Amino acid sequence: MGLLLVLRPPQPRPKSLRRATRTQRRERHRADAEEWANAEECGLLLDVPVEELLPLMNAAGGNRLPILGQLDPWSDGVLSREDLPQLDVEVDRLEATADDDMERGLVAALRALLARWRDEPGLMLHWYGD
Repeated sequence: MGLLLVLRPPQPRPKSLRRATRTQRRERHRADAEEWANAEECGLLLDVPVEELLPLMNAAGGNRLPILGQLDPWSDGVLSREDLPQLDVEVDRLEATADDDMERGLVAALRALLARWRDEPGLMLHWYGD
């Protein structure tokens, strides 16, 4: 199970695939896969395993983290640039509680994604759960 963090422009509300044909569903998933691959190549995507993120977040304060506490691995959401200063503070808390190389690597990847977000003012941070 993972949590996909992607920097992308604001998106219109997606149309429901509930009544889509099988071909339309396949095409939509193929287009999403292509977009994620391109975003990953450009450093705009971070695929975070939930089993690595949740223990680190719980050690840093869990639901008391106003921004990171919103990241639900079973839903989707969007963070705006106004959330960036608080998000930096929360990543500092994650860094202070990181105990091993895997957790420190996760924090470094989050910092790299946030640095890229600062460089790209037209983007928003979208998250997609399983």
